[in-house]
Amino acid sequence: MADNEQDHEHTPLLQDQDNNDDQEHNHHSQRSHRDVVGNIRNLIENEIPNGHHITSASAPRRVHALLPRLFTLINSLVDCANVEDEVITDEVVEYLCSLGQEVVYGLLRCIETMDAEGQRDVGRKRLLDRRAEVTQVAAAAVTKAFVEKDRMGTYCHVLTRPYYAVGEERNTAENAIEIAIRVHATDFISDIEVQRCVQALWTGLILQVEDDESRIRFIEYSGLRRSRHELLDWFDIGRLNVPKYQNNMKIALFVFFLAMYTFVVNNKPLDADNQPQPPNIAEWLMYVFVCGYIFEEFRLIFEGGTAFFLGSIWHWINIISYSMFMVSFSFRFTASYLLTEAAKIGKYNDIAYDLQALLAVFLWVKTLSLLDGNQYFGTMVMVLQKMLKDGIMFFWLLAWVFIGFLQSMFALQKEQDKDFGTTLSLLIRGFLQDPDWDVAVTLDAKYGFWVFALYLFLTSIILLNLLVALFNSSYTNITDSSEKEYLALFTFKVFSYLKSPDQFPYAAPFNLIEVFFVIPFSLILSKQNYRSLNRAVMGVLFWIPVLSIAYGEQKRYLKLSSTNDDDDIQGGRRRYRHLTLDDVSVEDLFMIENDEDAVADSATTAVTIANAEQGNIADAVFTGWKSYGPANETFSDFQHRRVKENEARAKAAAAAAREEAASSSSDEEERADEAAVAAVASTASAGPAVSEALVQALLDSIARMEERQKEMETLLKQLTVKAEESALED
Repeated sequence: MADNEQDHEHTPLLQDQDNNDDQEHNHHSQRSHRDVVGNIRNLIENEIPNGHHITSASAPRRVHALLPRLFTLINSLVDCANVEDEVITDEVVEYLCSLGQEVVYGLLRCIETMDAEGQRDVGRKRLLDRRAEVTQVAAAAVTKAFVEKDRMGTYCHVLTRPYYAVGEERNTAENAIEIAIRVHATDFISDIEVQRCVQALWTGLILQVEDDESRIRFIEYSGLRRSRHELLDWFDIGRLNVPKYQNNMKIALFVFFLAMYTFVVNNKPLDADNQPQPPNIAEWLMYVFVCGYIFEEFRLIFEGGTAFFLGSIWHWINIISYSMFMVSFSFRFTASYLLTEAAKIGKYNDIAYDLQALLAVFLWVKTLSLLDGNQYFGTMVMVLQKMLKDGIMFFWLLAWVFIGFLQSMFALQKEQDKDFGTTLSLLIRGFLQDPDWDVAVTLDAKYGFWVFALYLFLTSIILLNLLVALFNSSYTNITDSSEKEYLALFTFKVFSYLKSPDQFPYAAPFNLIEVFFVIPFSLILSKQNYRSLNRAVMGVLFWIPVLSIAYGEQKRYLKLSSTNDDDDIQGGRRRYRHLTLDDVSVEDLFMIENDEDAVADSATTAVTIANAEQGNIADAVFTGWKSYGPANETFSDFQHRRVKENEARAKAAAAAAREEAASSSSDEEERADEAAVAAVASTASAGPAVSEALVQALLDSIARMEERQKEMETLLKQLTVKAEESALED
């Protein structure tokens, strides 16, 4: 399997492996041009640091062959909309696991297709939605089965490794969790093992790194296995890549930026005559922050894609606020350094200050993004986002009604008295519950009153109540599944950091230092030297955050490693923890597994520690469920094969029981028969149905017991006859 994976992983894009020699000769020139373009793309993507990374993808042919088999299986299991989740039996899960590590990705791709088909075919939407729900249950069950075999391998190779199918562009590869976010598969996302993986990514127990070919890999953080006691031993610049610490740094810098913005807006630089002065240091620093944020937004679009970027309401708010900032800066700069007329200077400065004042609405609303880590506020953010989507559809409907009445009211006016502004103001005020009936009658004495009354009836009574109902439905739908919706939002937040991978994450506005002063050195330095330069620069810029991270991790993990649950007493009462495996947090779980599995004097551990001291981490190798069936085995073939295997095991158990019974006494034969029955029964319980071999084995055992019973009855009759004869003789 590994060999095949390597072969597929290096398969050129959109290249048919079965082309004939004639076709190869005819298209030689086209391939030459493609090679040139590929080399240029390679140079851009691989050599320029922090550029677009080629995502590692595995086995496109296997994915291409897997998807039809999964569709066939789901369609056969869910043939109506009333099918229960119990249709995903242990046998189905075992079959899915046998298909390989790409099966979870394939199941979520099926959900994506089902959602798209449901939008196109409304008649089958209910059935397709039910199939999508069952598919989520199957994906979660398969993930759990993989975790039982190899937890770290499942996290790094099943849930977070990107895949794509033959014929698709390699840079469109996605992992299973990314697809689940995009199709809003909340049942799968909220599964405990998926959330443990997300938490491991969030806290840095699993890190996203680049290999030598600039491809993204998810691997285990080996820092937990280090023997570290001093604070400086925990000092690691690489921990700035962790989403949790990136988020904390982002929050701290945004709070500082918001305080600086408040100071600038409320303390305009004026001279002795109260005339605006050029920007001071605080205002220039505010504009530097904005430029850093704009560079960050462009990087997110370039790295993560437009669709993923626009999937968050905060990115829409950023687009509006940063655009207003740039317009304000343009007017301010023009007024301060390019204009000489006092009237124009005052006018341009007023426009700039007005725009800066209006920005407070968006900036303070954006502070809600700092609180979406809390479940309550995170759920409210989801409600707000859903309401805005419903509101867009409502106002789209309202726009056509508004345009119709606007044209009607404007046309009713006399030619010499037509006033578009008055008509527009009348309709807007009417929708906002401030109708002016006198103006409506003035526009047209005959029909103005009645047309305006109809407009108010449609907008204020019908459409406005429709909007309230939509908002109420959105709130109810979100709050009814608030936990799942929050976990989906949190997962999106985690992957918003991972979707735009940056080997050297300079937080805004420090990313301007990277863009203008660090990246140019990549043209003259080797990769190793460029990496060392970045680590040195980041060490100078972020030594305080990294030291805080080191202190927090030292305190946290040393406490975990030394905690004894039996002696955990707080406030005079015992605090019981980890009563079941499901109650264990992901950090505790990693510590437990490391304590059980790590062997300090082994060569593997020595290599891991050596790599860890260099800031690296140990790669995880997937050792989970391997495919043991034929390549194109269907579910019915799998069932048939399992029946034959159970029959063979049953026959072997029955034969062994017969041999043991033949070589023992009658009492031992009874015990052997009982053992045979028990062996056959236990073997039968593992299979899907009782086969002919099982029935035959049971019948043979019953026949022997009946023969013994007949012998006992005959012996009893003989004894009875003898007793009667002796009684007669007496």
